[in-house]
Amino acid sequence: MNLPLRSAVILAILVGLCLPATITGYIGLQYEQQAAQNQISRDQQRIADVLALGMQEPLWNLAPESARPLLDALMSDERTVSITINDQKLGPFLSANQPERKKGHTASLSRPVIKQGTTIGIATVEFSDGISTQHIKRKLQIYLLAVIVQVVLSLGLILFLLNSRILRPLKKLTEQSQRLADRQLNQAFIWRRHDELGHLGQSLESTRQALHDLIGTLEQKNVQLEADLISRKQIESALRVSQDRFRRLVESTRIIPWDARPDEWRFTYVGPQAEQLLGFPIAVWYSEAFLSNYLHPDDRHLAYPLFADKMMLGQTYEFECRLLSASGKAIWVHFFATVSQDQNGQAHLQGFLFDIQARKHNEQQLEQYRHHLEEVVENRSRALVTVNHELEILMASIAQDLRSPLKTIDGFSQVLIDDYREKLDGNARNYLLRIRSSTQTMSNRIDDLLMLQELSRNELRQDEINLSEMANDIMEELSLLQTEREISLHIQAEMMVFADRHLMRIALYNFFENAWQFAKPEQAIHITFACNTINGQPVFYIADQGLGLDPEQSKRLFTPFFRSQHEPRSSGIGLTVVQRIISRHNGHLWVKSNLGEGATFYFTLPDSRNAQSA
Repeated sequence: MNLPLRSAVILAILVGLCLPATITGYIGLQYEQQAAQNQISRDQQRIADVLALGMQEPLWNLAPESARPLLDALMSDERTVSITINDQKLGPFLSANQPERKKGHTASLSRPVIKQGTTIGIATVEFSDGISTQHIKRKLQIYLLAVIVQVVLSLGLILFLLNSRILRPLKKLTEQSQRLADRQLNQAFIWRRHDELGHLGQSLESTRQALHDLIGTLEQKNVQLEADLISRKQIESALRVSQDRFRRLVESTRIIPWDARPDEWRFTYVGPQAEQLLGFPIAVWYSEAFLSNYLHPDDRHLAYPLFADKMMLGQTYEFECRLLSASGKAIWVHFFATVSQDQNGQAHLQGFLFDIQARKHNEQQLEQYRHHLEEVVENRSRALVTVNHELEILMASIAQDLRSPLKTIDGFSQVLIDDYREKLDGNARNYLLRIRSSTQTMSNRIDDLLMLQELSRNELRQDEINLSEMANDIMEELSLLQTEREISLHIQAEMMVFADRHLMRIALYNFFENAWQFAKPEQAIHITFACNTINGQPVFYIADQGLGLDPEQSKRLFTPFFRSQHEPRSSGIGLTVVQRIISRHNGHLWVKSNLGEGATFYFTLPDSRNAQSA
């Protein structure tokens, strides 16, 4: 349905006004009519009940005169059409009837008259709803009149506003749009309205100004374009000169440009440097099947992808091969080729040739030198293995040679203390005790050296272990040694690694013993063992809140027999053992510490299974 804007707006507004009012009025009248019907039914039931109750004595005594006042009172309701009282045995007893009240629908309702449990008669009341119906009809007429008046007033107001606020501005917009279409852009579009159509008119004025400026700019561009077309021929001429200069420049270098047809195995263009490369005239390079004739037989398979039936456009090929020169010598060259299409849509090859004969000669010399280095390294490795083996034998021999004198010194010192205690003064006994302490310290040093040697020599037996459970076992063992110290322990659960179980227990024991040993006196021992993931690799750390170390001492902490200022009498070998164990697992170990702030040891344990699979 194609209606004009005026008719469509009026129709929409009228429907919007009348439809809600009509629906609301209809629903209200239906509700009121239903309420009136319900009220009539309740009143009829009430009158019937009153009538049945009031007629008990008159019917029982057969005295219709005594029932007349009640009958007249009930008939005073204009809705009551008739009232009939019938005796159960004698028939009609009393009645009243006003037939002129029958307007609309009528309804009869009967009630039994009961006296001493016996029905002695029937009371019947007939009601009419005419009065209520007339009242509702009058209200309907008034409502329809109000709706008509509202529609007339709304229609007048709508027509006035539609003409003044929409239709006249739209007509003006249409005229101005037509002026834009006719390119009449010199006269301004003036709009003083501040509503939506006013904003649209102002936007139209902005469009006029933009088009006016654009057309002016296009005219200037046309003039400039004409000048550019004049100078383009000069540029094309200069470009041809530049191309010739570039060609000469390329042909004067050691890089040899070339074009080729893949279906004929021949070059369609080769730089003049090619004559110097192989000693053939350029005409030989252009001969058919040049590559198949002068490419080294062992390298022809490298050039096959360039001349295949199916090649991807834009694909780049790069390889090194040998070409046979005029003297029969093999010349190493580097091929660089790109696949493109010519004007006929056929595959076309173009690229560069590099003379790499000198580089290949250097590579051969480097390869010979590399083989020589490998032989030297292999000989040195064998010598190193021999020296290490001899060193192990020497250390074992020295350990045995030193243990026997040390045991002798320690034993005779103990004999002197036990048997000659009474004959020795205090200084002599003190000297003997210091001799025994020194021999025991030296014996421990020998044991530590042998243990370090054993760590480097024994084969790793790796399997999957739970560091969390191992750490808990070690801490239980250490806590039994000093039950009086309060312990605050935090161990992350389920830290799994693939490592040697025996060596890792030694390492963890040294870590926790070190944290226990350097805890602050008279304070609780705080130890944390957890794991973080850094760059995809698990990093384990053991942190304490103990005495800490000077950062300068931290650099020498893993040196054998190094002692901190807190424990000058320790063996200084525990953390060295830990460092050897972590190194045997190809891991890393480092420490961060400050005096009085505790220490944190970090270590990694790479999974050798991942390295093998990779």
